[in-house]
Amino acid sequence: MLAPHIKKKVDELWNRFWAAGLTNPLVAVEQITYLLFLKRLEDIDLKRQQRGFPSIYAGSESCKWSYIRQEKTNPSHLIDVVFPWLRELDKHFSTASADGTELASLNNRMADAYFQLDPNKGKVLSDAIDAIDQLFARAGEGNSAQDIMGDTFEYLLSEVATAGKNGQFRTPRHLIRFMVELLDPEPGQRVIDPAAGTGGFLFSTQQYLMRKYSAQENVVLEWDGTPHRTDGAAATPEQYSAIHNGANFVGLDNDRTMARIGWMNLVLHDVTDPHLLQGDSLSKREGKGQLKQLLESETYDFVLANPPFTGTVDSGDLEPDSLLFPRVGGGGKKKDESITNKSELLFLWLMLDLLRVGGRCAVIIPEGVLFGNTDAHARLRRELLTEHVVEGVISLPGGVFQPYTGVKTSVLVFRKETRRDDRPTFTGGVAPRTEHVWFYEVEEDGYSKDAKRNARPAQQNDLWDALEKFRAWIADGRAGAQRNEKTLLQPRFRAERWRQALLRDTADQLTPAGKAFAGLPDTSMWDGQVWGIHELFPGLPADPKTAEEGVRSAAAATLLKLAIQALMPPAQKVWEETLQARVVGKITDAELLAAWKRAAKPAEAEFKKLARERESFFEKEDSPALSIWKDLLKTVLSEAQADPHVLGILKSNQPPKALTADDIGQKLSDVARDVAKLDGFDVTLRSLAVDQATKLSTAKHWVVPVRDWARNDDWRGEDGTLVGSHDADGLVRHAYVQAMLSEGLYDDKGTLKDGLLDPDCIEAREWNLSAGQYKPFDFAQLKSERSVAELIGELKTTEQEIIKGLDKLLAMVEGRE
Repeated sequence: MLAPHIKKKVDELWNRFWAAGLTNPLVAVEQITYLLFLKRLEDIDLKRQQRGFPSIYAGSESCKWSYIRQEKTNPSHLIDVVFPWLRELDKHFSTASADGTELASLNNRMADAYFQLDPNKGKVLSDAIDAIDQLFARAGEGNSAQDIMGDTFEYLLSEVATAGKNGQFRTPRHLIRFMVELLDPEPGQRVIDPAAGTGGFLFSTQQYLMRKYSAQENVVLEWDGTPHRTDGAAATPEQYSAIHNGANFVGLDNDRTMARIGWMNLVLHDVTDPHLLQGDSLSKREGKGQLKQLLESETYDFVLANPPFTGTVDSGDLEPDSLLFPRVGGGGKKKDESITNKSELLFLWLMLDLLRVGGRCAVIIPEGVLFGNTDAHARLRRELLTEHVVEGVISLPGGVFQPYTGVKTSVLVFRKETRRDDRPTFTGGVAPRTEHVWFYEVEEDGYSKDAKRNARPAQQNDLWDALEKFRAWIADGRAGAQRNEKTLLQPRFRAERWRQALLRDTADQLTPAGKAFAGLPDTSMWDGQVWGIHELFPGLPADPKTAEEGVRSAAAATLLKLAIQALMPPAQKVWEETLQARVVGKITDAELLAAWKRAAKPAEAEFKKLARERESFFEKEDSPALSIWKDLLKTVLSEAQADPHVLGILKSNQPPKALTADDIGQKLSDVARDVAKLDGFDVTLRSLAVDQATKLSTAKHWVVPVRDWARNDDWRGEDGTLVGSHDADGLVRHAYVQAMLSEGLYDDKGTLKDGLLDPDCIEAREWNLSAGQYKPFDFAQLKSERSVAELIGELKTTEQEIIKGLDKLLAMVEGRE
């Protein structure tokens, strides 16, 4: 999580480019990303030189970020010098010297990189370069700088996704993390996103692997699942290398600008040689060697994607492989054409083709895919259910893609079971590979359901419950699905206050006497990472409110004594000057107080001055501790000068005496340091375990059979004996199934015969996979004093009366009555 001051600077950076005329969101993001990449590039080059490779800046030192800073008011330097060099970056190193670095997959992708800021906007460029330097000034080098750079880029993309900035290309990251966890990948397994956008699924997969193979006692999760302090310590060297190997993270996007942004996003997230390229995943591959190689059939372990909704594809440009995209068939003129040109269906067929047998996919799809009644819709669902295994359908709330679309969506999870060359012709004669489908209805995803999509930390989030129950379903089938059926599982939440450790590690923020911040642990552990204030200051509790209360209470007591000490000299003076008048009763209380206030003003002003000088101990921006400090001073000065208190002192028979005799300046410094420990920003964290259970009135998930045989009590076996289709335990007889299959479930036109299958099973409903179709009816919602059995009996009686009436009507029509 980025600190508020960093978010503020990202906002300012965005607004500066926006105000400068770059109002196209993608263009603005791209221009900012270029600057981030140029800063990162100098670090990459230093690492290359440490490995013995020549510098990519040889003869072009003016293209280094350190030189660009010197020309920060001169956009022409970037336009005329740096970007021409950047467009030919591939020429500055050999393939061999790029191996194992982020540059290995550069692949001429900067050939059309142009800096589009108006040459007259020198102040905008200067502000942008200053902002970028300030963003990372505290991070130093190493992992913390890398993390902040990646997080900064992600925050920038999230800002673009807000209303008015056209962010439809960005999938909400909490949904991406959820989908990655559903698949639970391992290091070295290859994942592809054929509609990659900014690369969210790819780097989130890497983040998950780092979290999974980190020392679990160190891992920290934000309320929405964002991982922190992932170290990869539990991974072997081979696993760690695989986690960072870009060849395992493949993405394609049709938009070149988007692909470049996505590639730079992965680079900024420390993925080495990311394979995110520009290319149309659905188009013809002839003459496109690299595209053909990346889209080779059955070469990926996982597919994670959120492909374009409700788009259409030019059939003439579609890849003609009939094993990839099914054809219309039959004997008409269009028999060789693709069965559909709808992008959401074509992408699903592509994903099936990309997966190796046993590979799995989690994909966000519009609801129409689950119940659409075109031949293509039904054929796709039938293929998924009969030739492969649909593991789950997770229905998402209608507003998850607000504010730019209200399309209702679901997450579809399936496993490939049949090789593309072994696809059978469907006749219904073989049982579907998917026996049951697990459905889950997400009602709350941690964000408000309106267009603002405000975060709702520490409140109900069904995604955690869905994840745990999906794992139980995958592990133990229907038995696993029955566990916790009426229980909502959630993690525990806690609040902490975080701060960047280097916040106090600069001499200009320390007192001349200190040169170290009192109470901090050994600064050799600091690397710019974010830590909890209770970790930096072991005496503080983790809960911010408790920490504030304790520090405030202790500071208030000390400050009050110091304020009284500061005000005692004028009080003594007034006591002496008014002694005679008080003895003879010639001074009123009001006059006594007025004399006191006149005398106290210089001392009060000096005390406030000393207190203001201690504000250097506090964070300069967004400082919660500074507000507490100012409030404490105001309160203690008010208490020290309270009328009853002062009058009691001045009327005493003894001269006023201070409660303490401290060096006020030094003591104020000590207290200010203690209060400044409260600086930071509050976060809501969740536990690693999801083990907090609460009761549910109705289940949020259910399991539905794909093929379920209707009961036929009149069926006779081969010997003519009346045995019925099902045994005493309600299980269908094998002999009955074989007999029905030999006769055929479907007629010559491919229509399911009536009466053979239970009308509530998936196959009987034209392979419909919409969760709402199968949601169990909740009898508890029937508000009636009568029992369910009585209501069913009444319905049965009514049905019989209707049948009698229909029989009578039929007899009248036939002239029998």
